[in-house]
Amino acid sequence: MLLPNNIGLDERTLLARQLASYEKKFHVWWRERGPAEFLDQPMRLRRPTGAVSGTDWAEYTMLRPDQYRWGIFHVPTNQDEIAFGEHHGQKVWNEVPHEYRTLLLHHICVQADVENAAIEQSRTLTQMVPSGADQENLFLFFLEEGRHTWAMVHLLLAHFGADGVVEAEALLSRLSGDSRNPRLLDAFNYPTEDWLSHFIWCFLADRVGKYQIQAVTQSAFAPLAKAAKFMMFEEPLHIAFGVVGLERVLSNTAQATLRGGTEDTFNRGAIPFPVIQKYFNYWVPKIYDLFGDDDSERSYDLFRAGIRIPRNFVDSEESVVRIDARVGDGLVTTDVAAEFATNAIMRRQFIAEVQRIIDRWNVSLRALGVDFQLYLPHERFGRAYGPCAGLPIDVSGNVLSPDAGAKHAAYLPTASEFANVRALMQRELVPGRYSSWIAPSATRLATLAQRFNGSPHG
Repeated sequence: MLLPNNIGLDERTLLARQLASYEKKFHVWWRERGPAEFLDQPMRLRRPTGAVSGTDWAEYTMLRPDQYRWGIFHVPTNQDEIAFGEHHGQKVWNEVPHEYRTLLLHHICVQADVENAAIEQSRTLTQMVPSGADQENLFLFFLEEGRHTWAMVHLLLAHFGADGVVEAEALLSRLSGDSRNPRLLDAFNYPTEDWLSHFIWCFLADRVGKYQIQAVTQSAFAPLAKAAKFMMFEEPLHIAFGVVGLERVLSNTAQATLRGGTEDTFNRGAIPFPVIQKYFNYWVPKIYDLFGDDDSERSYDLFRAGIRIPRNFVDSEESVVRIDARVGDGLVTTDVAAEFATNAIMRRQFIAEVQRIIDRWNVSLRALGVDFQLYLPHERFGRAYGPCAGLPIDVSGNVLSPDAGAKHAAYLPTASEFANVRALMQRELVPGRYSSWIAPSATRLATLAQRFNGSPHG
């Protein structure tokens, strides 16, 4: 049966036969590496209709996850000329130019790899779903991450010949966290073993995904741009799962803190604020690394070729960007032209966007009378790649003395804190009920602050 698509796929072509063969292999991977339960349970899920507008591109329906079929969907770009880079003004490419074949192949492989990795690293979350609504959201996440893989697999098989076939197969052989054959980006080799990690991941890592996908919606390689524009329809909901999920966690913890008069809320079935902050400190550096090095040569090559550009880059094009450089065991700052620092530009746009949301949460916490404020660690903190890698740096971005390991460790969850969080993660699927550590789906911090009006008994 032909894959769902809106690209005019002809079942008589070699490409259609390759995709059908790959679908069988993908299902084997899904059964082994994807969620292991609830696949035969009807849920309210969304799937693409084939339309290309922001209002009718998908429909919600009751569907078993094992009935879902991944498909290939594009949105027209209405772009005839290359929008930036050395080939600005020339015709966009419908096929891969020889001189950019390796560059494009690597970029598409990485984008595909992270989609499968996100499923693998979170597959055990079905064991501890906090409500039926969260269960449906989790499966939407699983299924649509898989559909993003298919968007890239189509490009590999359609435009890269034998190399594309090899790389598509490799997507099914790498495994998140495997010591011998791990996923390509390090952050995707850490399991999200509890729902607090999952919500932070969706809030932050899927937001990075939005930045990376948006950056190729004007790509000189038209098939990539068309695929990315459709993926941009799907990504915001995944981010919203994280934003709303974290608001529900914070709301529940705020109420437990106020009623108990202490931040130590584990015994009240809630995750303490300091532990939530430590979870942010654990995940944020890994997610910063997803943007790559500030002065990445590959990032510059992608820009120069007209393949990838930061949002609103035209405003930065004539400016310089200040980035860090390593000198021995310390750092110095240096100024580089904006086109050489596109990763830094994107990361800092991301940080500003996330900070606005955290600021909003902190306003609500203050209105509730909670004596705790969340923060976003500095972009230097805890980095595994780039000039800051391996340096002892605090959450404000200050380089510490070489013997400050204990201070650095204090920013992160302890083994007992990880265990206590996971001990709270009890499955709750009774309709209308929620696990103890999270507030109901409709709960928002701002609304809670208005209702409490600063009083735990408001």
